[in-house]
Amino acid sequence: MISREACRGCRDDFYNQPGNTFSGDRCWMAEDGTMMTRYEIGISTMPATPGAYTQVKKPSCYRRSGVVYHNRLPDFVKVGDVINYKRARRTASDPT
Repeated sequence: MISREACRGCRDDFYNQPGNTFSGDRCWMAEDGTMMTRYEIGISTMPATPGAYTQVKKPSCYRRSGVVYHNRLPDFVKVGDVINYKRARRTASDPT
């Protein structure tokens, strides 16, 4: 089962609030979902641009407006052009 914390920001996180579903207080997709490495890209980003994709750890069912998640990189994307999410967060908080 996917944790509530991992569901934060998902379009369907609404269903994780008590009283918002008929069958309990969890999104129906959280029960069978798994945490996995996915590749995130904005809907208006050119996919062939280096750095267009960001590697993230998200649930298999996670969806967010304005963003597309791929379970594997498209063939034309070089692994070296992908931004590692942990590295991106570290450099954003420590600009040196």
